Amino acid sequence: MATTTGGFSALLAPGLYEVMFNAIDEQKPAWMPVIGSRDSKRAYEEDLKVTGLGSMVPKPEGTNITFDDPIIGDPKRYTMQSFGLGFRITREMWDDDLYDIMNGMADELGRAAAYKIEVDAWSMLNNAFNPAFPGFDGLPLLHIAHTRLDGGATAANKPSTDVDFSYTAYQAGLDHFNTMKDDRGKPLVAISPAIIVLDPTFQWAAREVLQSEYKPYTANNEINALKGEISENGYLNCRYLTDSDSWFMLAKPRKKNGKNGHDLKFWWRTKPETADADDFLSGDALFKIFCRYTTGFGEWRGVYGSSGG
Repeated sequence: MATTTGGFSALLAPGLYEVMFNAIDEQKPAWMPVIGSRDSKRAYEEDLKVTGLGSMVPKPEGTNITFDDPIIGDPKRYTMQSFGLGFRITREMWDDDLYDIMNGMADELGRAAAYKIEVDAWSMLNNAFNPAFPGFDGLPLLHIAHTRLDGGATAANKPSTDVDFSYTAYQAGLDHFNTMKDDRGKPLVAISPAIIVLDPTFQWAAREVLQSEYKPYTANNEINALKGEISENGYLNCRYLTDSDSWFMLAKPRKKNGKNGHDLKFWWRTKPETADADDFLSGDALFKIFCRYTTGFGEWRGVYGSSGG
């Protein structure tokens, strides 16, 4: 935590900062286990998509080996953005011992910071169908015709007709992960779904689908063939989805320079830091919080979902 001090503000700072950061810590970031984060030391980060090699080809006796080259796609840039907010404590508030008001303002500043970070992290899913937020292929995160760098057949990571979360919708998502191919047309066997993100009003459907021993909504005791594909508790009630019908299946976050997992990224340039100072003319104490980060994705693989029916 970086802090600059004055006179009056320095007197108040320790107690107010404790309240502020307690407010941030109390709101455990729901996005962190799903998306993960990375640290940056630059004004922007940039990804470049490179395919693997194709399949081996026949080599008749006495002929040369065939050589192949990876295909390089367009880069994707993530530019850091700055965020901040502050509040003012008057000398009169302190003189009159109005600590509840001062502590309340510090608490609200911490809550405001935590809320903004949470909203921005989940914006990648809230904008998953929006063409204004494209990935490497120039298409939104979820689309019915993602292109391949080798020019092969397009692929979908959403239903052709959007549907609410259900047993059959979940099965279609699993089928998607089990049949996914890379940019050279080879099966991707190492990416599997790890969690379902949905609105709290659909948690009951998630429990029925993930935890039932028998197939939900049937009367002839069919087994639930999908049970165990994802952990029984492998769903997250996300209160930050702007569309209550939307839902998403995600693999685990991709490790840096890794090829498996989803590619949603949260880059920290400057984690929340505080500063305080005195206003000489008014006698007020000024407090602020500041951070820099960015979010985004390049690769669409590792996420499946729908905007709901």
